[in-house]
Amino acid sequence: MQSRNMIVPMANDDGNSNNKNSLVIKPTELKRKMDKGDDIFILDVRSRQEHDQWTISYDNYPDSLVIPVETLASLKSLKQIPKNKEVITFCTRGQWSSMAARTLASLGYNVRTVEGGMVGWSRLYDVAEVNLDSNITLKIWQVRRISKGCMSYVIASTKDKKATIIDATCDIDTVINTLLQENELSVSRVLDTHMHSDHLSGSVRVARKYGSEVAVSAFENYTTPQVSSEKDPKYNLISTGQEFELGDGFYLEALHTPGHTDGSMSFLLKIHNVTKNEYVHKKESSVDNFAKNNNGAGPDYYLFTGDTIFINGVGRPDLRNKSQEYAIKLFHTYYNVIFGLPDKTIILSSHYSSGFEHEKPVLDSLGAIKQKLASIIDSENKFIDFVTSNIQPHPMNYEKIVYLNKNLTSCDMVNQTDLESGPNSCGIRA
Repeated sequence: MQSRNMIVPMANDDGNSNNKNSLVIKPTELKRKMDKGDDIFILDVRSRQEHDQWTISYDNYPDSLVIPVETLASLKSLKQIPKNKEVITFCTRGQWSSMAARTLASLGYNVRTVEGGMVGWSRLYDVAEVNLDSNITLKIWQVRRISKGCMSYVIASTKDKKATIIDATCDIDTVINTLLQENELSVSRVLDTHMHSDHLSGSVRVARKYGSEVAVSAFENYTTPQVSSEKDPKYNLISTGQEFELGDGFYLEALHTPGHTDGSMSFLLKIHNVTKNEYVHKKESSVDNFAKNNNGAGPDYYLFTGDTIFINGVGRPDLRNKSQEYAIKLFHTYYNVIFGLPDKTIILSSHYSSGFEHEKPVLDSLGAIKQKLASIIDSENKFIDFVTSNIQPHPMNYEKIVYLNKNLTSCDMVNQTDLESGPNSCGIRA
């Protein structure tokens, strides 16, 4: 088999930098083409194994052809690549796909390569607004980090002009600045649902930038630093039942939902007919009584679950090397906390494991999710067997990522790109 380094620039590659640059497409431009539905042909020049671990999958472009760069110049490979479409090549960091683009260009193909490869593509975000009743003075935006699979949330009071961010990624400000400016919002706090394992938390960096507080789970054994200057954010340890005011009478209630990690928290938002007095009165009832009091109808609930439960799967329990123990905790979290909410409760998680549509939020009702999970949640033993036998490889560099997040390290102080290479893998699909 031909080695990768035998693919060389072809005759028309005269070394002119403008010629080379003409073969490059920036990730942002590629996303715009995809958002418009352009008829493009995406080609992965890595191995099938590399492709299956981490690939460009977005909206109406769920997958790509895989032709390893060392076989690209063969007649069999070339027959699979259309000459009547723009061909976009990619690899992990852009080196092999650049070589492939030059080879294909010399053969008459209309081709460009993704700048930075998958690493560059994974820095992109897509924003979707969660539809709420027009009379509600709240807005919720779901901010999706493409290909990394992370989802963050911005919840804002349109009356009080305050915003709360949930599960910020390191460079989320590159996309939420527009939201904040267009809606004249200030950031009051940044919440983390849990100590992340597959990506660096951006909470400290974002809180420092916007002058807000950081709140993290009191059950996660964080190392909270002492405030050393006025520039450092204030730290708040979240306990069960704690309320976070969003503005105009709306609150988030913190619920301890262990299983993915021991300290995982979820945040419950009640939408309709809310006043502070009503909220406090309702909160005096247990979570199990929410459904009973409303008979599955009436006020709506939105639950921000982090990595505890997803729209098509469950959180993985093994990232602290206690898979059996945490799987049991996860099962009881479902039955004792989450499944006590009305079936109409909307679940908003912090990761997705399949494709999504541009500007369309990834969410589902609790009732629909329970149906999807029905075959694995009807008994504790069946659930534990399924979860522990379907655990995927650990996220890349996860132990170092956990260490940095545990110490509330500002993510701009470390090499984010090298640490976060690879897809998310914090869930188990049902």
